Amino acid sequence: MARKIFFWIHTWLGLVTGLVVLIVSLTACVNVFSDELKEYFYHDKYYVRTSSSTPFIAFSKLRDNAQKALGPEIKISRAEIYPGKGRTWIFRASLTDKKRIGYWNYYKYYYRVYMNPYTGEVVYIENTKNEFFQLVLNLHMNLLLGEPVGTLITGISVLCFFVLLLTGLVIWFPRKWTVRGFKKGLFIDPKVGIKRLIYDLHNVLGFYALIPALLIALTGLVFTFAWADASVQFVANGAKVIEKRKIPKSTPNKTYPTAPMDSVVTSLLRQHSKADVLSMRFREKETDPMDVQVRLARNRTHLFEWYYFDRNTGKMLMHYNDRNVVGGEQFRTMNYDLHTGAFSGIPTKIIAFLIALICSAMPVTGFLMWYNKANGKKKQKRKPIVV
Repeated sequence: MARKIFFWIHTWLGLVTGLVVLIVSLTACVNVFSDELKEYFYHDKYYVRTSSSTPFIAFSKLRDNAQKALGPEIKISRAEIYPGKGRTWIFRASLTDKKRIGYWNYYKYYYRVYMNPYTGEVVYIENTKNEFFQLVLNLHMNLLLGEPVGTLITGISVLCFFVLLLTGLVIWFPRKWTVRGFKKGLFIDPKVGIKRLIYDLHNVLGFYALIPALLIALTGLVFTFAWADASVQFVANGAKVIEKRKIPKSTPNKTYPTAPMDSVVTSLLRQHSKADVLSMRFREKETDPMDVQVRLARNRTHLFEWYYFDRNTGKMLMHYNDRNVVGGEQFRTMNYDLHTGAFSGIPTKIIAFLIALICSAMPVTGFLMWYNKANGKKKQKRKPIVV
């Protein structure tokens, strides 16, 4: 009886959320390698020719040039500063309306300005709102429907998928615990008929993908729902509620003065010359500090140094890194890399890609199994009676 209940839940949750899971999984296959794909297809945006001895020009000059290229109505909100030679520096400008429905209504504007850090010239101005990988990312996160509706739909679908994985495990166990019974759930027999092959693909691949798929689904829920984030942190903190790290305040100023900003960037570039990127945020409140995250490893966010400086004096107000965080805060810093497979670089990205591919096959094979079964019942009902 319990098995039938789990099977019913598994079937109907799969049918209801299958299309969303398919879209989210297929876009995940692209997103896993989006950094590498961007560098390949947009090579001329990302790299400039220079000699090893050519110095960077002042950061403030680059920021001013990027701002002039965008015009006064579009405000730069973030900069990506690359210590490595030959890389362009990227200045982002984005403004969203989180209450609007639809992707193009959600983003009022989103631009990236690629700057040559040795000459101060604009290499390329990208309307990121219409950029392919950005569209794929938002299709993955909210089906291009915006945050209020789209994120809720994908979030509920991922929650259902989490339940599907658990109910699928229960159904996977054979009714009779024999060697032959377990063998059918562990190996695919290519000699069987198409219907049995579809069943085996769903059953066997689903079993092998279970643990990493659960992790990907869980980390996705952390991104989507505050209650999921709080719950995971509560468990990771040993069933304790720990106060979040407080960000210090800067002495007030409506702008970011040139001298301390240049001093901070120059100092961090010297200190972290082997880092992948320095990510600086320009926040709106007058008392928000200069906020710089130094990502130490290529295309990974969980290995970092994070600095906060007074925007008027350049004085360091707070510094912490991946070795200082523990428990729930540590898990939160690893969440993105665990979700995308970037945690250990290319090897784990390949694993994440294969798991996403298997997850995309689950709603397809599941639907075909349901359709074949339902169609078979109809044929039985229509079978004529021979007198």
